[in-house]
Amino acid sequence: MARYAKFAVAVMLICTLAGCGGSETPNGNKDAGKAATAPGDVYYFNNARIIPGDGNAVISDAVFLVENGIITKIGTKEDVKPPQGAGRMDFEGQLLMPMLVNLSGHPGLNTGAVFSTENYKKESVMNDLNRSLYYGISAVLISGSDKDDVTLQVRDDQRSGKAGGATVFSAGRGITGKGGSFLKDMLIQVGSEADARGAVIENAGKKADFIAIWNDDSTGTARLSPAITNAVIDEAKKKNLKVVAFVFSLADAKEMVKAGVHGIIHSIRDRDVDDELVNDMKAKNVFYAPTLTAHESLFIYADKPNWLGEQSMREVYPAQLSAFLADSVFIGKMKRDPNLAKYKEQYGVALKNLKKIAAGGVKVVLGADSGIANTFPGYFEHRELQLMADAGMSPMDIIKSATSVSADVIGLKDGGSIAVGKRADFLVMSSDPLEKIANSKEIAMMYRGGVQVERLPLIQNIQMEVPKITAADRAKEADAQKADAIAQADAKLTHYGKFPLGPSAMVAGLAVPTPKYSTHRDKIGPPHQITVSGKATAAEFREFYTAALSRGGWVAAGNCFEKKNVVTGKTNSLCIDASNGTAVINIVEK
Repeated sequence: MARYAKFAVAVMLICTLAGCGGSETPNGNKDAGKAATAPGDVYYFNNARIIPGDGNAVISDAVFLVENGIITKIGTKEDVKPPQGAGRMDFEGQLLMPMLVNLSGHPGLNTGAVFSTENYKKESVMNDLNRSLYYGISAVLISGSDKDDVTLQVRDDQRSGKAGGATVFSAGRGITGKGGSFLKDMLIQVGSEADARGAVIENAGKKADFIAIWNDDSTGTARLSPAITNAVIDEAKKKNLKVVAFVFSLADAKEMVKAGVHGIIHSIRDRDVDDELVNDMKAKNVFYAPTLTAHESLFIYADKPNWLGEQSMREVYPAQLSAFLADSVFIGKMKRDPNLAKYKEQYGVALKNLKKIAAGGVKVVLGADSGIANTFPGYFEHRELQLMADAGMSPMDIIKSATSVSADVIGLKDGGSIAVGKRADFLVMSSDPLEKIANSKEIAMMYRGGVQVERLPLIQNIQMEVPKITAADRAKEADAQKADAIAQADAKLTHYGKFPLGPSAMVAGLAVPTPKYSTHRDKIGPPHQITVSGKATAAEFREFYTAALSRGGWVAAGNCFEKKNVVTGKTNSLCIDASNGTAVINIVEK
């Protein structure tokens, strides 16, 4: 078994590095990822170590029986005997764990390093679902990013046996306020309670599995009023549908929980959560999907992370993609994002809040938001597990959250754990994720319904067109880096208002300051005149001269400034007429 696993991984890696496969083609038909051998009625598995997925300890030297895809017995060799004619498999002491379940995914939008609703079609959705399945994700809730009912069609195709990939649960089209800019052609924008109820009725009529409220205005969606939110939840209850809500703030989370939402998606990032929210979520059995990778992806590439381009990523995503994300051009753009520091601060709050929420007994689930910009389905679910560990959760609790808890929330009644009565959907691991959660990516084999699934066919015909970085891009980046260097040098200088000092204008023996990077022309009078031009507003010019002239010994006199000429003994009066882009300075001698 171990020898076969190593061989399979080696073949897969060679094929991936060699670029096996053709153009971007759908890989979601019912034969994609089919079992390596035809399923039989009864299988007898022995000599396994099992992480059940329900939080209980590892079962050593386990034997279990699978009949028609369902686990019917688990025990020791003395307890469970192989029925006559059963297929047999000896795992040689390898570790087994349940497949993962993702409570928030957005497949079909990110075909490479380009994120756009224009990428969204049935083929791109299926490609991402197959990528997810390759990484051991058994099911994904597509949490409101849909148009033309694509995810609902994929879900129905799967349930009728026409399509493969990770099993889809769909929230149809997310419901948000009017005026938002993010994914606006995918979401239903509502402005009244009647609109809100109509949006729920529309999704329910298409047999959506959940209703999703998009109320995280930090992402570019528009917030909903409490009255409209209440209308969504009330109408969903009438349709017997669970409601999940995307939030940003503690106040919004409290409002949603109070209104009766079933789950919070996205981390609370504006401030630390309090005991009131934690206790209320626990009492009302509201789950929490932190989507840490979505928040981390806003800044992490600026630091060129060491996991970028690791082998487990390159098995599915081309090396050129990792190279693009690690390129100085891409990194430079991210470093110049004016919100970068804010994103890092919010992420730190998210980690603290997950630790408190999990410690408080709230039901935490796996929610990666994989598929949004610069995040990649399948691989990023495993990245999410690592970030949950960074927040302070133990590997055992993380695995429980990502398997049995998530399966229960999503409604996967026969999945999420390795237990009697559950489907025999499990992963055979090359390394132990309980020792280090990063080992969750080290998958040797995958079984669905007790039958081994060949992973390579899931992804071998999928390719990505990674954006090219042109010479013009590099020239632009070089100019930006020069500007950054100048700005960093300027930051060390004393500023007067917005600007450091530039060369002084010399008129009639007087040195008059000018902002750095401005230009000036002088006219000898009387009155003497200096015309200063630069990228400044009238207010910025006045702020500069108020500070800079005071430093030079000029004293405010009404709307002008005065200074005694030490040579002539006379007083000079300096008046400034500022407008956007220009400041005209007139100097007369009294």
